[in-house]
Amino acid sequence: MKWTEVAENWPAFFERIEDKWPAVSQTDLIDIDGDRDRLAYYLADRHEITLGEANEQIDEFLLGSIPADVLMDEHHDNASITASGRHIPPGEDVYAEDRDFGDDNVSNPPVGRSGLD
Repeated sequence: MKWTEVAENWPAFFERIEDKWPAVSQTDLIDIDGDRDRLAYYLADRHEITLGEANEQIDEFLLGSIPADVLMDEHHDNASITASGRHIPPGEDVYAEDRDFGDDNVSNPPVGRSGLD
């Protein structure tokens, strides 16, 4: 994931940030407002590590997954649709008609019946 995704959806990442760095406070995260440099300085100060170590930890954090509420946001739809192409199995035609799979002509059983008669 890229920092721009984090910055644009900053509040959605609070829980993951608090999981990774338990000493942070939500009030401070609100004040940081998605600024990576401010987060790095804050982490260095709060966790008594060097600025370089804080930046390394942020880089590791960026290797993680994007929270579901960010992925499901309508502003992320085009990126999600584009990324879905990577999950098409080899040999599957992305333009194949669903009716080719043979279940379009099967009617649903009447209400109250299982269809196993």
